[in-house]
Amino acid sequence: MRPRTLLKRVRDAWAGLLASPGGPGKVSRGLAAGAAAAMLPAFGLHLVVAAALAWILRGSLPVAAAACLSFGNPLTHLFLVPLEYELGRRLVPASLDFLPKQGPDWLLTLLPDAEETLAGGLLLAFVFGLAVWLLARRALAGKAAKPR
Repeated sequence: MRPRTLLKRVRDAWAGLLASPGGPGKVSRGLAAGAAAAMLPAFGLHLVVAAALAWILRGSLPVAAAACLSFGNPLTHLFLVPLEYELGRRLVPASLDFLPKQGPDWLLTLLPDAEETLAGGLLLAFVFGLAVWLLARRALAGKAAKPR
């Protein structure tokens, strides 16, 4: 398949998703849910998180799944996970001590890093989800208002 044909198919598929029933509000909430879920360090569970967020926000489930797969692919996680860890390291105070004192060594070694990565991922998910929602709402409302 030629690259131009593939690009046209992808564009047509996105156009079909963005024109889904429920209007621009539902689509923009679905995009925000998918973008936020993609930012979380929930490896392997991104689609489940995107579906849950879309349901909670009353957004479009297919749009949330497509956005989650677009934003949260393995190549983006090469950059996201270190960013999430660094953000979390700055957010979580070193004096915070609620982790277990006993357990397997591997778990006690990894838990502080996982805690910081999750904290940074939650912040990134909130900021990125909100930004995508605002941008999508404005862009889709503008398209809906234009006469054809």
